[in-house]
Amino acid sequence: MNAEIEARLRRLEGQQAIYQVVCGYGYAVDGLNAAAVGSFYTHDSVYAVGDIGAFNGREAIEAITRDPGHVQLVASGCAHMSTLPHVLIEGDKAVATCHTMVSMHGPDGFYIGRLSASRRQLTRQEGGARMIVHRQSFVLNGEPAATALLGRLKEGPAA
Repeated sequence: MNAEIEARLRRLEGQQAIYQVVCGYGYAVDGLNAAAVGSFYTHDSVYAVGDIGAFNGREAIEAITRDPGHVQLVASGCAHMSTLPHVLIEGDKAVATCHTMVSMHGPDGFYIGRLSASRRQLTRQEGGARMIVHRQSFVLNGEPAATALLGRLKEGPAA
């Protein structure tokens, strides 16, 4: 196989691995599976949510699945979903930008309870797995921070 094809294959494999991380989080957090949630994050990762605060470290992120408010949300019927992310890969580092939403169930059926702009910074581990180092989300409620985060779409991991 020539070098150009190998590079293209590595890039596609990297994108696929990142897609798995981005979409897998929603399934894991809605399944209350702390180990699966944690498997997407490095030990010292940060998950910063603009209107809530930051979860620092894998253990704090895993603990979301045990939070009574989150457990009640799941029991009421919810789905954490991400749109297909725009991915930029530079060597072992990558960024993925997308919208995330929480669909919730109420007396009149399902509705979007939360819609956010999200940017994940990822690193490649030995063996090719991708893990989140930093995730930033801002609610799309007219605040400029969410628009600015989405506007960074073409900024690579070095930015």
